[in-house]
Order: sequence, then structure tokens, then C-alpha cells
Amino acid sequence: MFTIYSVLRSEGYIAAVILDTEDPDNYVQAAYVAQRTSGLLCVKRKYQLITAWCLCNETMTASIIPLHVLTGCDHNSGFYGASKKLIIDRVEKSKEAQDLLAACGTLLPVTQEVISDLERFVIR
Repeated sequence: MFTIYSVLRSEGYIAAVILDTEDPDNYVQAAYVAQRTSGLLCVKRKYQLITAWCLCNETMTASIIPLHVLTGCDHNSGFYGASKKLIIDRVEKSKEAQDLLAACGTLLPVTQEVISDLERFVIR
């Protein structure tokens, strides 16, 4: 879906692009892409249009996808007894947590140091 968006923008398409989706994974990806790509990207939610760059502030952009994966997405279940909103609020207030999550995937395979840091973050 976002490959098509990238092609549209690279071909000079400047009008708004609207994603009609109810999948939270797509919302997270749209928030990430909107902060890193020029042009207006919107998400349609029932009868409402949401501007994707409003979904995530610029400081959270680098950590939003790893945070989404860590707290629960289509492929894992997240944390029992802790709401996604609570965890996101905590990460927004912690530069250390944002940096740690942003480091995920920058070096593959992931180093043992990053895994240990993530374990400490989750256990806190």
C-alpha cells in the first residue's frame, strides 16, 4: 500500500491520498510515512478523515513502529494488563525509551546489547 503511495509521490502526484482502512497496523505505518514523506496522507475512519501526520509527533516517528510491534500488532499480543495507550504515554515522556526503540532494526542481526536493553525496558 505504501509502495503505491511512494510511487505516486515520486511521479509528481501532489493531491491528497486517502487510505480507507480500519487496520491499526496501517494507521501506525501511515503516521510513520506521513512524517517522512512530503504530501498530504489521510486515513479514512468510518465517516472521518484523519491527517496522518497528526497521528504521531515528530519525536516519536523513529520509535513508533518498534513500539507498535512491542505493544501488540497483528503478529504478537502485546503486554497483558497494560494498555497500549499507557505504554505510548510513558514512551512519549522518555527520551531514553524513544532512543532504545529507534535503535531496533538499525543493525541486523540485532546485537545482544540491544536485546538486553529491550529486556530491561520491558521489565521496568
